[in-house]
Amino acid sequence: MEYASVDLQDWTQVGEGGVGATYVNEAEPGVLLKVVSSHLSDGSKKTVTQEFCTSRAVFELGIPTPEMIEMVKVGDHYGFKCQSIEGKKSFSRLCADDPASIDSWAQKMAALAKTLHATPATGKEWIPSMKERMLEAATATNLLGSKAKERLIAFVQGLPDGETFVHGDFQMGNLIMAADGKPYWIDLGGASHGIPQFDLGHMYLFCNIFSHTKRVQEIAHLTDKQMIQLWNSFALAYSGPEKLDEFIADCKRFAGLDIILLGYTQNLTFSERFFLGQLAKKMMK
Repeated sequence: MEYASVDLQDWTQVGEGGVGATYVNEAEPGVLLKVVSSHLSDGSKKTVTQEFCTSRAVFELGIPTPEMIEMVKVGDHYGFKCQSIEGKKSFSRLCADDPASIDSWAQKMAALAKTLHATPATGKEWIPSMKERMLEAATATNLLGSKAKERLIAFVQGLPDGETFVHGDFQMGNLIMAADGKPYWIDLGGASHGIPQFDLGHMYLFCNIFSHTKRVQEIAHLTDKQMIQLWNSFALAYSGPEKLDEFIADCKRFAGLDIILLGYTQNLTFSERFFLGQLAKKMMK
């Protein structure tokens, strides 16, 4: 597969996320360059290919997402060029710029999420089963002892397959608003089909468990209290008041699954594995 060579000296960094950074170039208007970090366990080349091809498949489903252009190589790293959305701001940035609007943006995100999670997504190349992906992670995990691992595998095997869209990195930084008011979903490398709880557990983990960490606060542009407020408003709008307690309990359980998936995709130290393993067991009780 051919990768066009890109010199970063021609590009200006405009953002940074959990797996890489984004750049723009005045000579290429309407184009955004994303360069993926090589710290992931599967390397940046595989990650780029996955996100590029998956995003194309998602675009073909009719889900609003920037159109992919080409994959590139940047020194020892890989990346891709995609459509740049004019005047875009992430929902997390919109909340950070106007904290008084957190509740209203959370409610808007919940409405968009319910539409996303009702979109059929089976039968598309590059959009695999989330259950199968989770079962692979559960089988390979080194975060748990043998008995806890057996219980985890049995739990995953008992989950429904699910046929609707799952984002795979569902949080408020991966939903953006264009200058014209149109929303777009971004960072779709982990997209799959399954049940919404996988996404909702991920956002619960991001907003409630990891919200105190400096890294997550930098990604979200929000304080831990603001992320918890956003989550609370989102959860109420998504579930409705009658089912809120059941919804929260389900999200906590799936947040534990998300920790297992995190441990499977990241290179972790022994202390990180121990901490995450203990946390996963606590969340899944």
